[in-house]
Amino acid sequence: MSGQARVVLVDTNVWLDQYLPGRPHAKDSQAFVDRALELGIELSFPATCIKDVFYLAGSEYKRIVRAEAGAVSEADAQAIQRIAWGIADSLQEIATPVGVDPSDVWFASKLRKVDGDLEDNLVRAAAKRANVDLVVTWDKGMLAKAVVPTVTPTDALAVMAAWQ
Repeated sequence: MSGQARVVLVDTNVWLDQYLPGRPHAKDSQAFVDRALELGIELSFPATCIKDVFYLAGSEYKRIVRAEAGAVSEADAQAIQRIAWGIADSLQEIATPVGVDPSDVWFASKLRKVDGDLEDNLVRAAAKRANVDLVVTWDKGMLAKAVVPTVTPTDALAVMAAWQ
């Protein structure tokens, strides 16, 4: 890269694509994450998102087991919990959490006139806190009402190429 380390904040939906290959945008999201890591771009995530990734990934695996077996056994539930923890560990290995404090909650609440979605506003607050170069998401509301440059994983590939 041209001498400047780049920081990219990645939204929950992209992380879910990274770890749940059956999702509609999984291949595009995975291509983005792989390329960002190859380029040495610092990936980050709002600290609040790790609990959502943990819970939603576990819920998806339980849904799959229920569809195939009719019910989730105790052994299945324990295995799924280990998988969810593995996902949380992996996320922390490849990306840096951006903390949240009362000032972020205040900022997010002040953005409600821009967007009524508190979770999206906490992502925006994390982007502001970490002074990121880019936010990557599939969320149409985030894309339409960005406070920092915000693109899809597919468009992020082009942005990262331009940084080279």
